[in-house]
Amino acid sequence: MKASALLRGIVDFLLLVVFIVVGITGIGLYLAPSGRIADSIGWTFLGLDKDTLTAVHTYLGFVMIGLIALHLIIGFTSMVTMLRMGLRKSRVKGIAALLIPFLLIGAGYQAFAYYTGEGDTETSTEEYYTVEDNSTVYITGTMMKYYTLQELADNYGVPVNALVEELAKRGIEASPDEKLAEIEYKYGLDREEFKAMLEEIIIVLKGEEG
Repeated sequence: MKASALLRGIVDFLLLVVFIVVGITGIGLYLAPSGRIADSIGWTFLGLDKDTLTAVHTYLGFVMIGLIALHLIIGFTSMVTMLRMGLRKSRVKGIAALLIPFLLIGAGYQAFAYYTGEGDTETSTEEYYTVEDNSTVYITGTMMKYYTLQELADNYGVPVNALVEELAKRGIEASPDEKLAEIEYKYGLDREEFKAMLEEIIIVLKGEEG
């Protein structure tokens, strides 16, 4: 498709603007707490709440898809010509140039999944862990992310009311249906320290039961 320099410039400029806005809103959504927490504390990012960020990010994402499609249509002939020229000069380099972006995307996704916990499978949130004795309790990262106090207490066979009382003694007021991640965020707790605290409390409670 033949296009004037002005049209190409306008498309590229719009792509740049949309890319910047989508990038900023994406960062905001990545930093945002869960919807329930965000609503309860009135969380905002650059003056925008989570729902607004989601709406803007989604809408401009579709706009970007359209602009990229237009950009590819306008420059399709040029792209094919450059690829042919590159492959003629060196097939190995040309194939490598085509494969490397896909490899980088795959590696980037794996790294993102590892550091954010998105790599956990759906079933992992429903998985239960056994405790061999009262001195061994290990709370996983998945539990800290998804479990409520009630689910944690049920998992280790301790009374949830006793768990709530022990947390209250440490200055942490929580309800059985509250998620561990919400409690952690509400009190600004370090995840590892909070996890160790819960493990210690559960060990004590199981010892009392034993």
